[in-house]
Amino acid sequence: MLQNNLTTPGNAAESVPAPVPAGRARPRRLQGLFSIENLQVMGVALVIVIISVTMQANFPRFLHPLNLEIMMVNFLPEAIIALGMTIVIITGGIDLSVAGIYPFTAIIVGKLLVAQVPIPLAVVLALCAAAGIGWINAFMTNTFKVHPFIATLATLLTLRGVNIVITEGGTVSGFPAAFKEFGRARLQAGGVIDIPIALIIFAALALVIGYSLRNHRFFQQAYFIGGNKRSARMSGIKVERYMYFVFMLNATLAGLAGILVAAQFGAASNSYGQNMELRVITAVVIGGASLSGGVGTILGTTLGVVFLAIVYNAFAMTGISTYWQDVVIGAMLLMAVFLSEFLKRRRTAR
Repeated sequence: MLQNNLTTPGNAAESVPAPVPAGRARPRRLQGLFSIENLQVMGVALVIVIISVTMQANFPRFLHPLNLEIMMVNFLPEAIIALGMTIVIITGGIDLSVAGIYPFTAIIVGKLLVAQVPIPLAVVLALCAAAGIGWINAFMTNTFKVHPFIATLATLLTLRGVNIVITEGGTVSGFPAAFKEFGRARLQAGGVIDIPIALIIFAALALVIGYSLRNHRFFQQAYFIGGNKRSARMSGIKVERYMYFVFMLNATLAGLAGILVAAQFGAASNSYGQNMELRVITAVVIGGASLSGGVGTILGTTLGVVFLAIVYNAFAMTGISTYWQDVVIGAMLLMAVFLSEFLKRRRTAR
């Protein structure tokens, strides 16, 4: 979509759109609505509806507001991190380090709070530390041309060790009451609205990032980079500089998720985030993003997170062994990857 906006002197004349007859406006809008990318997102939404209806028919409390809230709160960290991961994957990258940044930031903010550092300053310092790790990831991929998978895997393994060393294998607790109250705060109005603040934070982030990806030129560069880095450079995009922004944003969101969880539980542990990176990537890919880059939406990612939350909750309600959860999620990831590659070939053929 961005390629139509970024032109070089050689193709400037070709990029001028031809007049569209009024009679064709509606068919083209319908064609966009039923594009390959949108069909995949609508398919995920349909599966969510089918599972929900089936579960509700057999377990009447499945769609109870309390159970829905439990589902969303349990997957809130993955949901927040998935927002940043979506942009990373759109650019053709990957970031495994989020599973290490997530508990690391929770531990850092916890240590600062125990040391009597004011809450706002502790939060800012922890987020800066998370962003710094994102900068390191981008530095390794840009300067040493290390593949993002290897660079972020190394960061993940390093952080897991660092987290254990900092906590000495235990947990960090003893946070101020105001910090814990924020983690459990709710927006209540008129006895009708009763929503956790953390969910509102996620919704606000999703709206802002989703709108920016669709309408803001700077964010749309992610699609151009993921589609063809060489063409992006020739069009004047500072690809390496942009990747610093992408990795730092993703790391900051992972840090924010860690801080919110630390506030919610009143403790921080090095055990947070086990296999989180896989759940996040699975949600993004199920939501329609391509691991090859150039494709992805925040709406699709949100639906991917909802799908995972419903599947995990369905397993818990039906009493099926939790060992099968990863089997099903892994199978869904494989299916999503195969579908993504199939659709990519369809787009290329067209």
